[in-house]
Amino acid sequence: MAAQRQHRWMVWEVVGVNDQHAYPRIPVDADLKVGDRVGLGVSHPCTTLDKWQLLLVVDDDYTVVDAYRTYF
Repeated sequence: MAAQRQHRWMVWEVVGVNDQHAYPRIPVDADLKVGDRVGLGVSHPCTTLDKWQLLLVVDDDYTVVDAYRTYF
């Protein structure tokens, strides 16, 4: 089952995943440029906690406001 996200007037869809990589299907008329940031949620926290020793907390503008160290 593909995850879908309504972004204003269009649907962006994650059609596959592989490890920590997502494969999105984005409409050709999407206003998306190299350097733009796309935020996704974590489907399973163990994947994140196992792979990353430092988790960054960001606000709505993607400014880092805090960090948490993991010990796994």
